[in-house]
Amino acid sequence: MKKIFYILIINLVLIFIFLGCLELYLYNSHKKHYPDVSYKIKKVHYNNILSLYRLSPVEGEFYTKRPILLLGCSYAYGQGLNRNQTLGFKLSNMTKRPVYNYSLPGKGLQNTLFLLENKMLDKNIKNPEYIIYVFMSDQIRRLYSTVCFHDYSGFPLYKLGKDGLMHLKKDYYPMYKQFYTYYFFNNMYYFYKYSYNLKHHSKLISAYFNSINNEIKKQYPDSKFIILMYNDRKDNFGLDLSSLDNSIQIVHTNDLTDVILSDIDYHISEKDFHPSEKAWDIIVPELIKKLKL
Repeated sequence: MKKIFYILIINLVLIFIFLGCLELYLYNSHKKHYPDVSYKIKKVHYNNILSLYRLSPVEGEFYTKRPILLLGCSYAYGQGLNRNQTLGFKLSNMTKRPVYNYSLPGKGLQNTLFLLENKMLDKNIKNPEYIIYVFMSDQIRRLYSTVCFHDYSGFPLYKLGKDGLMHLKKDYYPMYKQFYTYYFFNNMYYFYKYSYNLKHHSKLISAYFNSINNEIKKQYPDSKFIILMYNDRKDNFGLDLSSLDNSIQIVHTNDLTDVILSDIDYHISEKDFHPSEKAWDIIVPELIKKLKL
């Protein structure tokens, strides 16, 4: 009996040592790859989420035409690009409109909805004519788990209500969710569990977009809500978004250009799949024509 007990204790110690080493490795990996995003282990109330980020600057604030508001994740944010290479800069420069960018790296629909519900956007944003949400495939996984090796705080949890809209569940994360190791295994679990559950994805994503649209109508009733699907397919990543509100317009990047945006030529580098300046140089002029910006 004592032998079994000692073996159990030794194995537990080895497991804790392994987890400790893994946590340290993931921490350093995150710090190396995302130096501009907070990587300290701390509990952050969602109301302070914007303090974690260096938001993209307002582009063309001196222009007098009605502004554009950008929402989304690192694609719209301009991760890895210089300011003059980003979607926001090019949109402003070509349309002669102010562009406010509230995209957050590693985030997605939850955070966008939370920002709007809590009126956390710049009060100087007056009556934007277009609100463009840039959607990419990994945001599907982010419905269930935040980005591994990335900021884990400020990740609001919503649930689908009987009214078909998303409702906030709680506004904090327990201690065990403040470790990179948790997200490492959590992401593996959700990757396999939800990879092919498109019906469930579709229901949640449609509810999020409809909830975001409702908030937009309250705060910016004259704005047009556009979803830019950054994708080289024509089927909404396989999602069924037929239940979206009719006032929401979907634009596919592959309808704007014949180039395959998944090719390495349109990535920042071989290991970094974020859109390069070359990708935005192709997309932005066509998007402007499509929406008559």
